[in-house]
Amino acid sequence: MSLLKTFKLGHEYAKIWPRHAVVAAMTESRVVPAVQFAAKWIPAIAAINFIVQWEWLGTHALAQIVVTTLFLLSLPLQGWYWLGQRAQTPLDPRLQHWYLDLAVKLSVQPNPKPTYLMLARLLRKALQELPPDQH
Repeated sequence: MSLLKTFKLGHEYAKIWPRHAVVAAMTESRVVPAVQFAAKWIPAIAAINFIVQWEWLGTHALAQIVVTTLFLLSLPLQGWYWLGQRAQTPLDPRLQHWYLDLAVKLSVQPNPKPTYLMLARLLRKALQELPPDQH
């Protein structure tokens, strides 16, 4: 999969991932808010970083200033890349069992090789349609 498609998939996965106590222990429940926070605030932080370093260090440190600013701007991209890769990853056996259980409860045709993105979509549907004791 191309890099751009991986970023797009990661962005989609971040939007789909449910914010619920049922999935609070999963890694995505920490990564998704961090990436969304970074996407919102890092451009401003990078601009402030550039201005402050420019004022304090001057033009002789321009290479350092540009590198640190570009690194800051890359942080949300790194998160979306990780999420895009994770979205394509097949589920481990425990999560696959949970996926199949939810698919049966929702009367949905399960995919034989579910991924984390498929789990996120199914979880979102389950959280909307099923009573809390059946998640």
